[in-house]
Amino acid sequence: MAGVVESVSVLPPLREEVNCLEGPMQFDGSPSWTLQDPANNQFFRIGWPEFEMLLRWSTGNPQRISEQINQETTLSLSAQDVEHFGQFLLNNNLLNVSSAEAIQRLWQQMAARKKNISTWLLHNYLFFKIPLIKPDRLLVWLYPRLAWLYTRECGYALLVCAFTGIYLLSRQWEQFTNTFLHFFNWQGLSQYFLALIFAKVLHEFGHALTAHRYGCRVPTMGVAFMVMYPMFYTDANEVWKLNSRQQRLAVGSAGIIAELGLAALSTLAWSFLDDGPLRSAVFLLASSTWILTLAINLSPFMRFDGYYLLADFMKIENLQPRAFAYNLWVLRRFLFDTDTPPPEPLPPSTARFFVFYAWGTWLYRLFLYLGIAWMVYAFFFKVLGIFLMAVEISWFIVKPIWRELKNWPALLARQQHRKSLMLMAGLTIGLFCVPLPQRLDLPALIKPERYAEIYLPYPARLERLAVHKGSRVDSGDILAELTSDDLQYEFRNSVQESDILFWQLTYQGTDSQLAKRRQIRLRQWESASTKHAGIDRKLAQLHIKAPLSGTVVDTNDHVQAGQWLKTGEPLLIVADMAEFVIEAYVSETDISHISLDAEAVFYPDNLELAPVSCRVIAIEDGSTNTLPPLLASSYGGPIAVRTDKNQLATTETPYYRILLKTESLTERSSDFAMQLRGSLRLNSESVSFAEKIARQWLLIGIRESGF
Repeated sequence: MAGVVESVSVLPPLREEVNCLEGPMQFDGSPSWTLQDPANNQFFRIGWPEFEMLLRWSTGNPQRISEQINQETTLSLSAQDVEHFGQFLLNNNLLNVSSAEAIQRLWQQMAARKKNISTWLLHNYLFFKIPLIKPDRLLVWLYPRLAWLYTRECGYALLVCAFTGIYLLSRQWEQFTNTFLHFFNWQGLSQYFLALIFAKVLHEFGHALTAHRYGCRVPTMGVAFMVMYPMFYTDANEVWKLNSRQQRLAVGSAGIIAELGLAALSTLAWSFLDDGPLRSAVFLLASSTWILTLAINLSPFMRFDGYYLLADFMKIENLQPRAFAYNLWVLRRFLFDTDTPPPEPLPPSTARFFVFYAWGTWLYRLFLYLGIAWMVYAFFFKVLGIFLMAVEISWFIVKPIWRELKNWPALLARQQHRKSLMLMAGLTIGLFCVPLPQRLDLPALIKPERYAEIYLPYPARLERLAVHKGSRVDSGDILAELTSDDLQYEFRNSVQESDILFWQLTYQGTDSQLAKRRQIRLRQWESASTKHAGIDRKLAQLHIKAPLSGTVVDTNDHVQAGQWLKTGEPLLIVADMAEFVIEAYVSETDISHISLDAEAVFYPDNLELAPVSCRVIAIEDGSTNTLPPLLASSYGGPIAVRTDKNQLATTETPYYRILLKTESLTERSSDFAMQLRGSLRLNSESVSFAEKIARQWLLIGIRESGF
């Protein structure tokens, strides 16, 4: 029975050590059985037809087996069905065969498992396991001492601790979240990594102890590497022989429950401990277990605990491959109107679940693998990073899609409505390539075109604020008067020093010693005069004047006459309310779609204010990484930034600044007296979706090509 199933007269017997165990009920209510291969620690789930075949397998003839089943049961099987099952048993080495053909088959299987060095490196880079311990003896010693963890009283106690800890945490939530900032360094990351290792070891021992509790052997525990990322694992394959769904769910959820119990105790302890190493340790345990358990382990889209829990809960073994196979059949039937039967008959509710689950898993894995590829690129030097990123994308994304696309020509050749399908494909490609009008929504702010923010130039005492909010001023008008005793003292000293030096220069002829030092005194007098003029200018600056004609739009309500103020203290803002300008920021992917004189509309964040029409008057040639604080995320703005060493808001990606001229706002000038944040809606040049993607990839390639 090699390759295609051939008719045979005698079936090889089943291997003697292969066990057939009663399995759980399937989702359609039918019974199941489990074949256990102890030599390879493998388990295979079979249904009622396969079980009836095994009961009569000693007959040795496919035709006689099918006839007996049809006569003695309500099943209707053919000899070909028996041969197909025999092929399955043979492919998985469950039959006792000793013929030359069987030996040749084993050699072929061994040769197929051998890989060349490049394939071996690729496979082991993507995923490999390292067994560390054989835990059965440890579990025999450990379980009696920890059996109390499985009592109902322990469960209730953990629930009380969890709810109490969460309640106390909610009272200190801001302090808890701010604690993360203290671990954003290499020391903190190393501590976080150690806490994660401890939590994951506890997680795996939760699986192992619970499997041991129900009589399952745990042959190995170790660490697996997925794209060089370490993950602990427990070989709990013997859980397949449990026919109780509750027991399998208990083993599958034991790791999550162990981590959540650790998180509950750590959260409660954090609320009571004083600041120090112990509190930091329980914080790391609490944060890592809550976040990773809920975000990763419970995800049903990867083969972690959440997937196996969902499969057991739905009573569906091999959920992912079955859902993928069924969804491919649905997709092919939709695209090619095929008349092939589905991979398996399903109730309508299960069929819908398979479709939604398969699409959800594909989309989840698409973004996950793209994220992993980008991380791999970022962690290695660029040449190796680009190569490994290409490996990730080709292996996890391109290869599965290409494997399916290779089947489409044959399906299209059998399709009865090829013309309509090709027309639909042409329309889809056309829409993908046809330029469509683009509308950009850009972060922006509106402000007076000419305005001045007045700050205190030197430490001084405010004597008088000559204007108030709303005052109309002309250029040169006095805005505020201040005095400084220190400057006055320095001014008097400089006058006295200058006068003395001037007298010495004037009367240098009556004293022979003074005449010899004329050049020195002259330079001293010039220096004293310069110092005197500088102090005089400082004193003049204490009489603050309007730098432009306009309106006082804001004053500092926290200052008053007679108060001493420090350097840089804001006093007021003067703005020319006749003209306004809008400042917007656009990413490098969209800058090419914006042209001068393009029409736009500014929508203020304050919904009570009406939109403002405007047009583009300037587009900066160079990009910028700094932003006005009003648009930065650190001040509640829409653009994500990080703060540099000079406390400037710096964007992660370059942005270009564009300026827009508004329509006349004379009647509405009071609405925009200060800088006001909003969104700029701008109709840009038409561009196709394909061109947009190509430009994005080209920009990334150019930006990342600097080796």
